[in-house]
Amino acid sequence: MILFRYSKTDGAEFISHLDMLKDLSRTFRRAGIKVGYSLGFNPHPLVYMSAPIGVGVKSYSEYCLVETDEPPDSFKEKFNAFSRKGIKCTGAWATDKKVGVASEIVKAEYFVTGLSDFDPEEVVGKPFIITDRNGNEKDVSPLVYKIEKTDGGIKCVLGFGNGIRIEKFVKNLADRYGGENVEAVKTRGLTSDEREFEETLR
Repeated sequence: MILFRYSKTDGAEFISHLDMLKDLSRTFRRAGIKVGYSLGFNPHPLVYMSAPIGVGVKSYSEYCLVETDEPPDSFKEKFNAFSRKGIKCTGAWATDKKVGVASEIVKAEYFVTGLSDFDPEEVVGKPFIITDRNGNEKDVSPLVYKIEKTDGGIKCVLGFGNGIRIEKFVKNLADRYGGENVEAVKTRGLTSDEREFEETLR
């Protein structure tokens, strides 16, 4: 099996999660990467993706586990030769275990630009109310782990795949403190102890 990390930028961030799975499968076929299939009446490729991010959110840290005998270096080279614009493999690792790309990546790091200046201590550890798609209010403060000021923006670590969406998070901050052309980019997918996911293979 191969665990690989890939980016979604340059317009590819607008591909939905379901369409992304189809696109990856097409890339494997074009690249000549042989992928294992499930057994049964309706076989499907053994490809497992990390939890979805919002459509329109750029990411440099999406993960996918694929059943294949292709060596990591060859996999990366072939994938990048045939992937669409904005989808690029940035790392590939061989593994004998079926790692939980959708269950073990429980935090994500984002770089946010365009927000007006604010004190992170006013946010971390304080109630942070977000309204979900059904109009229900939810306090997501337990999922706001870290906010740090950096050159040109802020770096934040939030819960991932469990009810807090970066789009709503930054909109809330922009509504509170102001901002212009606010954008959030996912930079790392993290385990509960904030290791990058591929480190779990070591």
